[in-house]
Amino acid sequence: MYSYTYDEETGGIILNTTPLSFSNEPRPVYYKELDILGFDKYWTYEKNDAYPYMWAEANNYFYRGRKVAKTVGGSFHRAPGVVILDEAEPNNQPLKYIDVPLMVQKNREIIETLSQETIKKIYNAYLEYKNKVNIFHVSYSGGKDSEVTLDLVQRALPHNEFVVIFGDTGMEFPDTYHAVELAKAKCKLESIPFYIANAPFNPLDSWAIFGPPSGTIRWCCSVHKTAPQILKLREIVGKPSFRELAFVGVRGDESLRRSEYDYLSIGTKHKGQYSYNPILEWNSAEVYLYIYSNSLTLNETYKKGNARAGCLVCSMAGDKSDYMRCQCYSREVEQYLDIVKKTSIKDLETKEDNERFIETGGWRVRHNGRDIKTIPAKIKESQDDLYYNIFVSNPSVDWREWMKTVGHLFELGNNEYIVEHNDIKVKFLLIITDDGYEVKIERANGYEQMLLSKMIKQVFRKSAYCVFCRECEADCQRGCISMADGKLKISDNCISCGNCHKPDTGCLLYKSLVLPKGVGRMDNKSIDCYADHAPKLEWIESFFKLKDDFFEQNTLGSVMFSMFKRFLRDAALLDGNKLSPLAYKLAEMGTDDVRTWGIMLTNLSYTPEINWYIKNVEIYRAYSREQLILMLQNDGVKERGSKSITGAYKRILKLPFSDLGLGTVEDCGKETVYQRGNWLSPDPLVILYALYKFAEACGGYYQFTLTRLMNHDIESDGISPTEIFGLSREQMEKVLNGLSINHPEFISASFTLDLDNINLKSDKTSADVLKLF
Repeated sequence: MYSYTYDEETGGIILNTTPLSFSNEPRPVYYKELDILGFDKYWTYEKNDAYPYMWAEANNYFYRGRKVAKTVGGSFHRAPGVVILDEAEPNNQPLKYIDVPLMVQKNREIIETLSQETIKKIYNAYLEYKNKVNIFHVSYSGGKDSEVTLDLVQRALPHNEFVVIFGDTGMEFPDTYHAVELAKAKCKLESIPFYIANAPFNPLDSWAIFGPPSGTIRWCCSVHKTAPQILKLREIVGKPSFRELAFVGVRGDESLRRSEYDYLSIGTKHKGQYSYNPILEWNSAEVYLYIYSNSLTLNETYKKGNARAGCLVCSMAGDKSDYMRCQCYSREVEQYLDIVKKTSIKDLETKEDNERFIETGGWRVRHNGRDIKTIPAKIKESQDDLYYNIFVSNPSVDWREWMKTVGHLFELGNNEYIVEHNDIKVKFLLIITDDGYEVKIERANGYEQMLLSKMIKQVFRKSAYCVFCRECEADCQRGCISMADGKLKISDNCISCGNCHKPDTGCLLYKSLVLPKGVGRMDNKSIDCYADHAPKLEWIESFFKLKDDFFEQNTLGSVMFSMFKRFLRDAALLDGNKLSPLAYKLAEMGTDDVRTWGIMLTNLSYTPEINWYIKNVEIYRAYSREQLILMLQNDGVKERGSKSITGAYKRILKLPFSDLGLGTVEDCGKETVYQRGNWLSPDPLVILYALYKFAEACGGYYQFTLTRLMNHDIESDGISPTEIFGLSREQMEKVLNGLSINHPEFISASFTLDLDNINLKSDKTSADVLKLF
């Protein structure tokens, strides 16, 4: 909320009333972190953690306002490199502590103003929702943000009006459990009910069952955190259907995704659950100053150099974070790394293979169960012209029980069944086999029948894999699902609302272990589009300059020319062997016009190589070349192809696409690092062109919502411009509102009363949009 500067007098931070649009998230640095990273080789300091010595912003270290050092790289077992940039104290004199009491005194007025503003927001939220919800609760994690949130809420509300719940994943840092015990004791003194919610699994067991979580398969959050908290609240309230408002310590500066959060969200994770984020606009400087000002508990893990308090091993953590966790909690971390090694189907015969797989994050990049050997595949699926075929072996539960969640089941005889829901019917055959059964579901006709057919497929997936993780039980607001004592029971009162089918593919375990259907191909096209000859800027400039003469006057070798022609076709610049109308249009606009590259990138996003990159590389997350190679191989690309593809990405990212959100590539020592970004100032006409391409690819899908465009997990032939260019909801709203005003003949959009409707004029095409340029 407020900007900050480093204070040379105290060595601390000084807030000022100037608004801050983006924070570098400063955090205090104590001696233990300096020791772990090896700074004691360069600096002298007293080993006492009463006060911190300096501040860190990501990997950069600031001492009394000067950037004096940085760290580079790192992994679980490899220390980050230390680079000393400036002398901290002259002649290696001992470092001075930050004068925390004086820093607190200098910031007292602003911190108190900020606190009172936030307390007022919390109280107003309480007044607005006290008659709309059954319970208020503080979601406590033991981290700095939840510590501040709990303190603010207890200052704002009567202590008998809310409860505190710690969602114990079982994977927390040992220091976090100490912080939780202190919070629990404090709540007891203040007569604030404090509860702990646990999952039905020991996490070491769940990692072995589900396979280690990855960046895209994050079953751990649902199984170990969200579902247990919902079930605990259900127990506290005393009824299955309830509404609650959770005060959560989420802050916008923590990540790009969280920066798009609102103060209040409804049903983001579970229907009926409101989440209020009172410190959403606070930055970390304000959080730490509040903790120091109010003598709150600071989790010891921060003093050891961990920027966040979370799980011992996390698929979303960074390289330096891995190292710090492993150094601080080596025994606990190694237990999970052992599971990673044991569950991987990779050929890890030597110690070096094991270390490489762990250190390069190969386990983090899986998208399916092909490389997991914990549980044999229990289900195989295929389809033909008449049926969708499912073969189930050794099912875990009775499929008839799960079928209650879909509709009414009628047995016709001769292995035939019909499921009916809201007058929609789907027929299937079920043939008993030696170890399970074979299911043949009739191909659906029409949208409603397709939805019902999808849920029937999910029934058999659930029946095959269900291990009673209780996610589906938590999703059922009516309390119709019981998994007590490892037995599934679904009440006859089930109304087939579909909430328990919400998990992607119907079952978290199925999603984690399902085998991929394709092998290194997209729509029967190879992902390796350009081999080792991705285009260079001078090739494209020459093409636009020479136009038709390019075919005779270019100086490219035969293989280069062949690959470049493929690129031009992918970008819709060639029609057969002739220039397309778009090519002449873009040649006229020139390569200095960002819109030229925006149009080209839109077209390229529908081709295998660029599509894979957009779909699989997360925004603002750094990937090494080796990580991308492992990801590609995990999707079935052979080793040679994966190396060619990453080489192509390196060349393509050096084109002006980088400013449009495709990202950057940098050589950092021996590593090449790729990172996607977002288009900071998107051109409205390019976005309009991308919207029409999306609609046309979806088969004439001209009416949709912004919520749909922002949901990139939905399988679709069209690619949302928000995914292509990494756009936020706020950016899209501004662009869409402007387009509606300036080009009503193409588009109308409205955002009122929580409704977001986008209507493209169906008599227009993407080609018509190009005439506006």
